[in-house]
Order: sequence, then C-alpha cells, then structure tokens
Amino acid sequence: MARATNGDWQRHWREVIERQRASGQSIVGFCAKEGLSPASFHAWKRRLRRPRREAGRQAATEALVPVQIVSDPVDGTGNLEVQWPSGVVLLVRGCDAQTVGSVVTALLARPTQRARRC
Repeated sequence: MARATNGDWQRHWREVIERQRASGQSIVGFCAKEGLSPASFHAWKRRLRRPRREAGRQAATEALVPVQIVSDPVDGTGNLEVQWPSGVVLLVRGCDAQTVGSVVTALLARPTQRARRC
C-alpha cells in the first residue's frame, strides 16, 4: 500500500472536521464516537487554518493603498502619517525624505525582519 502524502492527510482531516461541524456534536464527543484523539483533531484544525491566515497576511502586506500628499513644506520637513485599514495610525513629526524612506522600507520589510523596538 502506498504511503499517504501530506495532501492526503489534509484532505482526510478536512473531511473529518467538516463531519464534526455537520454532526452538531462537541469535538470531544465526536472524537470519542469516531475513535479519534481530540488533541490530534485540534492540532489538524489549527494546521489547516494556518495557510489561509498566512496567505491573508501576505496579501495585506502586498496590497496597494491610496496615498494623498497633504502638504509640501518649504523647509523640507513635515509630518508623515500612515493609516492601516484596521485603523492603526503611525504619525512621524518633523521628518525629512530620508526618514520617510526609512519608515517605508521598515513597513515593507517582512514581519520576521522588522525590528521590535520603538
């Protein structure tokens, strides 16, 4: 018999998870009836959810957003305001072109590459 691939296991557990949802039973009750480990059920449920979240995160970081230039200060400094769709706002006061470039570079960096300091 051929060894099951990861895709086979994913398909199997998606079907199991869907059967549990449709059954109306608790996860523990469903697993007891089916002879499954509740820990395995939860682990596969988390594992199958993860790729969708990561894909959504990647799409959100790569999405184009509208930009509006509010003013053109004469002295070369101004305020930089970045607003995310979630409502989070980053305001940098008295910044120059180099600061704007640094902020944009940091925002475009992958989450694992970003510095965690303020």
